[in-house]
Amino acid sequence: PAGPVDPGPAGPPPPLAAHLSGPPPGHTGGFGEPTCRICHEGDPLNAYGGSVRILGLPTAYRPGGSYAVSVVLEASGTAVAGFQLAARFEGGTARGRAAGRVEPMDPRVAVTVGEDGQPYAHHTVDGTAPTGPDGSQWILTWTAPAGGGTVVFHVASNSGNGDNSPLMDLIYTARAEVAAAPPGG
Repeated sequence: PAGPVDPGPAGPPPPLAAHLSGPPPGHTGGFGEPTCRICHEGDPLNAYGGSVRILGLPTAYRPGGSYAVSVVLEASGTAVAGFQLAARFEGGTARGRAAGRVEPMDPRVAVTVGEDGQPYAHHTVDGTAPTGPDGSQWILTWTAPAGGGTVVFHVASNSGNGDNSPLMDLIYTARAEVAAAPPGG
């Protein structure tokens, strides 16, 4: 009689499982970075009418001011979700450098500093669970820089289908700019 088939040694974990606690730094799509699509293959960027938005940013920031910021993913059929966000100076001698601080407001968000010193806010394992039937939301604090010019935010977000593979997940990106308030403003 035929016995059970030995499947051999276990291979590496599926790519999605490798990033449940957050993507590697540098995947926002800003300043020449790739997005999550570098690993999550399939559909084009920003496909199927879904979106990611950055809410709570002021029209002009006060130097050193703190703001509650939400990253909102809207995508039908989201089974698992993730994001990565960076705040950097848009121009001048500080172009591409960290602009202020990003900090988590709950266990769904963490911050990792990349090799270049850039902090990235991103999902945690808890943060991969959707907050609604058609997407997710993450909340963090952005503390504006003490001085400088316009700050640009880049975010990439993943609406995963939950099959523990990098295939057929949807990746969305957004960009937002905030200028410094005029002195006395």
